[in-house]
Amino acid sequence: MSVFRYPTYKIRIAPDSQKTQGLQAGDIIRRQYAERERTVYSLMCVTETGTELVGDKDAPYFIGALLDGDEPQGGELLDFVRITNLFDTARSGALYLTASDSDSPYMDVIDGMATERSLCYPVMDGGMAGVPDKSRYAVYGSMLQTEYLDADSEATRIVRIIRNAEPAGNASFGLMLTLEEPVGYPERLLVSFKVRSSKTSGSVPIRFGYTNREKTDAEDEISIGREWKYKLWVITVDYPAQYSRSLFLDLTSSLASEGDWCEVADLNIVRLASVSAFSEASKARVGKVSGIIDPVFGMLDGYGAYFQNLYATRNVNIAGTLTAGDENGFSSTFYVGKIHKNVIPDSLSCRFSHSEELDETSPAGLGRCVRIAGDSLLGAQSAAWREAHTGVCYCFSVWIKAEDTAAIRFYQDEHLVGDRTVAAGKGWVRYNVPFLIRGSDSPVMYLGIAASVPLSLSAPQLEAGKNVTPYQATDEALSYTDDYGAWFNKGGIGGTIQNPLLRLNEDGSIASRDGSFVINPDGTGHFASGRFKWGKDTIELRGVTIRWEDLDEEAQELLKPRSVSLTGGTAFHFKDELSGACEPENIPLVATEYNFEPE
Repeated sequence: MSVFRYPTYKIRIAPDSQKTQGLQAGDIIRRQYAERERTVYSLMCVTETGTELVGDKDAPYFIGALLDGDEPQGGELLDFVRITNLFDTARSGALYLTASDSDSPYMDVIDGMATERSLCYPVMDGGMAGVPDKSRYAVYGSMLQTEYLDADSEATRIVRIIRNAEPAGNASFGLMLTLEEPVGYPERLLVSFKVRSSKTSGSVPIRFGYTNREKTDAEDEISIGREWKYKLWVITVDYPAQYSRSLFLDLTSSLASEGDWCEVADLNIVRLASVSAFSEASKARVGKVSGIIDPVFGMLDGYGAYFQNLYATRNVNIAGTLTAGDENGFSSTFYVGKIHKNVIPDSLSCRFSHSEELDETSPAGLGRCVRIAGDSLLGAQSAAWREAHTGVCYCFSVWIKAEDTAAIRFYQDEHLVGDRTVAAGKGWVRYNVPFLIRGSDSPVMYLGIAASVPLSLSAPQLEAGKNVTPYQATDEALSYTDDYGAWFNKGGIGGTIQNPLLRLNEDGSIASRDGSFVINPDGTGHFASGRFKWGKDTIELRGVTIRWEDLDEEAQELLKPRSVSLTGGTAFHFKDELSGACEPENIPLVATEYNFEPE
């Protein structure tokens, strides 16, 4: 079976070096330096530390399991640095400075390599055997019960497995932890934990394989004593990833009597690749930021500084663009910067040809998601725009999700501008391609995607420059201006933050706190809870009361009623008089007389 029998090395500090030993069990350590003809690299896990006498002086040492890279040799530099720890979060961070790695020079603050991407990291008991749950300890067999303890003096995240009075018969029982994520050949996994029991057991079976027990990737035996002992079990997955995997610790023989117990603590199952590469563990970088992939900004490039958490006080000055997104990386909350950035009209509709709309929320926070089954085109701009911007560098980005891994190609009209590989099962991922605008005889400028598998698409953006920035939603109207401004999608103005006087609603409408004033996304709206409504060309009044004293004198004069009377024989007397019935006051009547002679 594929148990990786790693070599171990005792590395001792010279007793007269004045150096101290700062490593602990569970530390992942690394050395890397360049010689004239080769680069030396070793990745190890510390399994034990101690001190021994050399002559009459103490010499600290550690025992390391070589996980990857070159074996330590006499005469080589044996300066190791801790990059993370497999279970102690207080020792999971490091500062990494390099001038020799690809995309260097840079300085990285890395953290959480072994814990944030863990496959199994239980922090409580109560799990169910066979049910995937990375955060709970679980046991199989009704003759066992569990108790959980957060920490003691030597371990944390402790589960005590106790044998009860129920007879076992021929049934087996023990610890069973089922992974939530699939793993498959040829991945190498690190199984790290501490263990002790009420009595010494020399050969306790441990196994990793299919949850239904049909296939076993690796199996071995471990010894368990009365004191805490750190264990590192390294395995290589033998079988494909389509089946669920579980870790089994068979305690049938070691917990033979009622009251016998075994404690497991600090358990972590993690991929070797997760602790050997920094790409997904960088929390901050200063220098060349190429290679950093951020969920909002995509692939970064050039020199600068990248921080996942930034706090600034006193004098803070920002030039350019300020964008806020939520915890999922959506960038649709507010924007302060250049008004005209995304040059694709109506990017919200995501109008790729030969597409069908999906009933799914866009990863950008707003807009449509569509599905294409083959080659597809998106009308991006007019031919006149293309001619005016020929030779200018623009960056096209779009969120893509695929069920099968495939290579996709990006086009500007008939010109191939880039290709990317879309990985299956990764969910929504934002891909971007920078390119120079090129001339074409096409009546409009198209952006095309060619793929051999169906793709889900959302939130396309075309912006000036080589780098992708947070998505800026657009509708049918673009503002072709170089001015800077601000846009807010949610929240409000006045009042309090959670109960503003003027609300900015999620559907795009603007409303007062009590709803008496509303402007809808289509431009219609109302005052006074609907008594005064307006559209593009109409105004509608319902139940509106206008008092006489609210009108000015000119309006009152124009609105006063009139009466006409004709009297006389052959001569008619025409009298235009104000009706006294509707007079608010006694006003003298004014009369005008006209004489008409019959023919």
